[in-house]
Amino acid sequence: MNVKDPATDFSCHPASREERDEIVSVYRDSFDDDPVFQWLFPDRETRKPLLEEFFDVMVDHTFAHGGSVLTMDYGAVSMYFPPDAVEQPREIRDRLLDTLRRELGPQCDKPVHLLTMLEASHPRDLPPHYYGTFVAARPRHQGHGLGTRLKKSLFAMADKDRAGAYAEASSPRNLALYERLGQRRLGAALTLPGGPPIYPIWRPPPTPAA
Repeated sequence: MNVKDPATDFSCHPASREERDEIVSVYRDSFDDDPVFQWLFPDRETRKPLLEEFFDVMVDHTFAHGGSVLTMDYGAVSMYFPPDAVEQPREIRDRLLDTLRRELGPQCDKPVHLLTMLEASHPRDLPPHYYGTFVAARPRHQGHGLGTRLKKSLFAMADKDRAGAYAEASSPRNLALYERLGQRRLGAALTLPGGPPIYPIWRPPPTPAA
């Protein structure tokens, strides 16, 4: 079986709703060792099924409410919201949390806390921007530049719209990568109770040509 590598062997393109099962599988397989998701779902035996349930909800929510997903032939994926879909009505956000409570049952408290914290800490005074929510690469493709290509593709869309790019880095390693690509820390790290820090990051809109 041929395994695609390096990153140039992969095609970066917007995914459709019909690809949601493949997208969810990338997230399920990619975040098993992520510090934030280890905090969310500490039991390794049940983490992957819970990751699948969590991202079933998040991918459906993204497609249903103005967001989209970039995919690298299912080697890596990135969910995002364009500027006109970053701010969502309270009833939509509440519906998302209610869906997580229903799907995750007794495991819902930490995911609900995480999403509530991210929404509350999202700066309201930023210029129009893209919001990249979750970037993931399958373990066998990590470290080969797929995440970098996804981030650069999102930045290209933002630059075309003369918009900024906001996200949160879930680890110092991801933070270092995003900083190399031109995003910078924005304010203090967010703190999860008994969990790892999360780093808000920002890339301003392009400077208008003189």
